[in-house]
Amino acid sequence: MKAFIAIPFILLLTGCPGGPPGPQTRSTFIEGDHLCFSVDKKDVLSYYRIESSENLDETVVEYNENLHQSYPDDCINFKWHYGYSYTLSYGLNGNDYIHEFFIDNNGQLTHLGGL
Repeated sequence: MKAFIAIPFILLLTGCPGGPPGPQTRSTFIEGDHLCFSVDKKDVLSYYRIESSENLDETVVEYNENLHQSYPDDCINFKWHYGYSYTLSYGLNGNDYIHEFFIDNNGQLTHLGGL
């Protein structure tokens, strides 16, 4: 009887297995308003999404999908607004990545999220 009660309790603690893994943390190359998702010509960019904290909630400020671009074509120009955090989500070589950072009022970038 005790084993009958213990099994549902153990399953409750472990949660449900499965589901796709979350994106891996990976840095991008940012210099001023120039952003490159990779500087390796072998890497292929399939999509990107830029989110900003400028409007209280994280809002998508730029998005592009169905890409097949390699360096230098995987680079874009983007006007960062100082004093806000940004989240870049992007696909590279079939893998999903994320880069989170804050740009202070002096334009200094601080990596967030484990980098």
